Amino acid sequence: MAAVRKLADNQLQTFSHRDYVTDSLFDGIAKTVGENFKDGDFSFLDVGGGPGLFTDRLLERFPKSRGAVLDNSELLLSENTSNVRKQLVLASATDMAAKLEDRRFDIIFFNLSLHHFIGKTYSETRRIQRNALTQAVSLLAPGGRVVVTENLYDGIVIDNLPGWLVYTLTASGFLAPVVKRLGANTAGCGVCFLSAGAWRKEFRRIGLRDSKFSADVWKERRLWRAICFRLMSVRSISTGYFWLQPQPVESN
Repeated sequence: MAAVRKLADNQLQTFSHRDYVTDSLFDGIAKTVGENFKDGDFSFLDVGGGPGLFTDRLLERFPKSRGAVLDNSELLLSENTSNVRKQLVLASATDMAAKLEDRRFDIIFFNLSLHHFIGKTYSETRRIQRNALTQAVSLLAPGGRVVVTENLYDGIVIDNLPGWLVYTLTASGFLAPVVKRLGANTAGCGVCFLSAGAWRKEFRRIGLRDSKFSADVWKERRLWRAICFRLMSVRSISTGYFWLQPQPVESN
């Protein structure tokens, strides 16, 4: 499998001290976790969990739970707080099945991390994202669930066009200086958002069904950004989570 592009340390610093899962989304996720694991005794893996801020919140909310944070950045993993119920795993998402072959988890989280799994091309990027989800399914315990939290770019005419445009702009080395000045700290490396519909197609393709979905729609207050979004055919941007469970893979 192709390697995931890594952000430079100065780009990674942006993600060091902020949990991008909002309080409302976290509360919704935690509520669903509690409904499915009523005794609060479960194991979970936070893929691309970086400094472990989400993991820390979940461990605090569920004192019987055990968590593992997997990330390919030593810098971000070094910023984790210590906890006897938390394990740190230095590995890429493309290697996690081999790295954790003897482990099984009740829940595997991708918290705003899948859009950072970037390859050399758009098609390779989509394969890397799909492969990571497939590996996650292989690491689930019986009755386990996958939770994907993502920024969702839904198009006006072509559903997944805005995400493709964002990838094309941010992955370009030539455009990196301009894109960076516009505020994208992933400039030159790339970022790959999908629409809600495109994610559901990916989930079905690898045998996952979303039994619960919730999203908070962004309200853009900066006029120039709102205009840019319209020029990119963006109908709406939201941050939402999919609560996913394995099912038979759909035949093509």
